[in-house]
Amino acid sequence: MSDWFDEQFAKAVSNCSLLTREEAEHFVAKGYVLVRGAFNRDFAEQIVDHAWDELRERHKVERDNPETWLRREGQPSPYTAYYRVGSHERRMRLKDEAPTAFQAQVDVVGGSHRLPKNGDHLSFGFDSIANLGLYDESVWRAPCREAPGWHKDGWHFRHFLDSPEQGLLTVPIYSDIQPRSGATVIATDSIGPVSRMLAAHPEGFHADSVQGGGYLIPYLADQCNDFQELMGNAGDMAILHPFMLHRVNRNPSDRHRFIANIAVVLNEPMRFDRPAEESYSLAELAVLRALQQDGCDFTPTEKRRGYVPAPFRDKDDARARREELEQEMRETRAAGLVTPKWGADQGYMSNRSAVA
Repeated sequence: MSDWFDEQFAKAVSNCSLLTREEAEHFVAKGYVLVRGAFNRDFAEQIVDHAWDELRERHKVERDNPETWLRREGQPSPYTAYYRVGSHERRMRLKDEAPTAFQAQVDVVGGSHRLPKNGDHLSFGFDSIANLGLYDESVWRAPCREAPGWHKDGWHFRHFLDSPEQGLLTVPIYSDIQPRSGATVIATDSIGPVSRMLAAHPEGFHADSVQGGGYLIPYLADQCNDFQELMGNAGDMAILHPFMLHRVNRNPSDRHRFIANIAVVLNEPMRFDRPAEESYSLAELAVLRALQQDGCDFTPTEKRRGYVPAPFRDKDDARARREELEQEMRETRAAGLVTPKWGADQGYMSNRSAVA
């Protein structure tokens, strides 16, 4: 990298109160950092206990009876043991109850002043995502690009290079996660493809374009080569760059996995042309590193807008959003941004046949 980048990185590291230089370098280069002992393991155990209670009440899943862990979600879908559970009034306010988890996120975004209410709202609730064991090795697949379910988070806003609606993705880990045990799979070199695509298209992209079936996802995943399982122990927390592609993987083990995914919102859009007296955030520097640019003057050419997430749209809204997406697919196809052939085979939408 350039002397300018090294200087900006050194300035960003000097503002970090918790993360080490090595951890900051890992985030900028790989798009994530695992913070060990970010919160109390006792809280993680409470989350897991609460989740098992709810799984028993809602799904008749018994903690000590693995035969009840599987459910069929509809023919001919295979058995799955993936559940979202939650609903509890208690929340852990990070600033007071988990200062390590709080400060790590503040370090990555460049200071608490870049978060609403100085980050006072940051908290962990009792919501969690369970990925229980399946006992069938055939359902597990080694991390690779040609797989279903890859996505970039953000189903509720139009995506730009500087979007503030999701400044980070934090993943508190509530149970020890070992290899081949249902860990989230991440593409650690996806920050580059996403950054380049968003920088080249200041008009932005429809929210549905980058979700689990989004037509852009195979195009982005096709440019990635470094796929890893996101592992850690109860009480650890992973911080992911908002441009990180990730996906769920089936759990063939007899080890349950509980985590949460929490979006961190910024006060204002990211900036890639900050004046000399301001410091870049580590998230911004990861983008500039990916673009190999010493600063970037980015301005959206379309209005920022929100979307009702796809599962919650009424019929009219769903139809209108679909028409917008299909128009975008025609335009991107004409511009040479094309879904690779394997995309449709893995269940993604494709713009290969779209004609402007």
